[in-house]
Amino acid sequence: MKRWITAVGALAMMSGGCDPIVFGPVEPQPTEEPPPSPNALAMRAGDWMLSLEGRSTSSLGLAENLLYPAPHPDSLVLFFSESVQECSRPLIHWPTPCVRGAHPFWQVILLIPPELNRPGLIDLRDHRIRIYHGVVTPDCGGGFGFSPGTWGASGKWEKTLEIVSSDPGSVSVKLDWGEPSLGWGQIDGDYTAAYCSAAPPVSPPSPGLAFTGARGSTTSGAVAAPDAGALHLTLGSAATSCEDPLSPINCTGTSRVTLRLPPSLQQPGIIDLTDPAIDASFAVSWGSAELCDAYDHVTGSFDGGTVEILSIDAGGVLARVYGSYTNLDFGGFDADGLYAASICP
Repeated sequence: MKRWITAVGALAMMSGGCDPIVFGPVEPQPTEEPPPSPNALAMRAGDWMLSLEGRSTSSLGLAENLLYPAPHPDSLVLFFSESVQECSRPLIHWPTPCVRGAHPFWQVILLIPPELNRPGLIDLRDHRIRIYHGVVTPDCGGGFGFSPGTWGASGKWEKTLEIVSSDPGSVSVKLDWGEPSLGWGQIDGDYTAAYCSAAPPVSPPSPGLAFTGARGSTTSGAVAAPDAGALHLTLGSAATSCEDPLSPINCTGTSRVTLRLPPSLQQPGIIDLTDPAIDASFAVSWGSAELCDAYDHVTGSFDGGTVEILSIDAGGVLARVYGSYTNLDFGGFDADGLYAASICP
């Protein structure tokens, strides 16, 4: 190789007359800038709402759907993007004017209700989670969208968020969004989101009740074929009491999940919600006392999901429900969460 270079140089000198031809140094090629890294911010919903007071709805666009109706102020709001996000204005707006060829951007905002804000895996199909996503492509295309959960949203439905850990200054999460749509960057990954305000408090487990089959046979919503050795659990937002744990929920706007634990399952472990041994079902009321049909509630069984018995003793049952999303003709139902069911005496 060295001889070949020497020969070329000699040929150039002979053919160029008296003045030698000098080869200059090779110009270094400019290095491409690495794509921006995805980043995240976190806020308490109540603090974000305060920061938006006085701004016009036109400046918020579809993102205002995240805050209507007003969420619980202790909900967790997470902002994900590969563009710069600032605590003072975390919502990224469409560039005006949009210049073709400019770097595109994407943003995903998740609003997690307090009952789901604790370490563990969260099924983003849950209709209680509010999701905003926006994208602008290099040719100034793109768009924005809002949905309660990812059911019916673009891409695969089984998207998840895992809250790995949290402290007063930040929350570490793992986002599994799946294959991004055309024009999106890589969304999946591990994020550490710094809090722009005080961290929302971690909510205690949702309450529930547990009672024996013998007691269930005497209530207004008596369980079928009561088993004196079985332990029946009622979980959810519907009011309940040991005197009448299965009281009607018509026109209450609440929901109730019931399941049975035979003696063989009264121990820590994971059980499929579709297992006939536990006869899991739900009832949900869509109405309210002010405006309601007396037969507004719907009952059904789960399409999938699990219930994990974390602990059980004479005082109560601590259980976690996950992946319970069930598609209904007019919406969806979710019972995911952590529950502490006290055992009736």
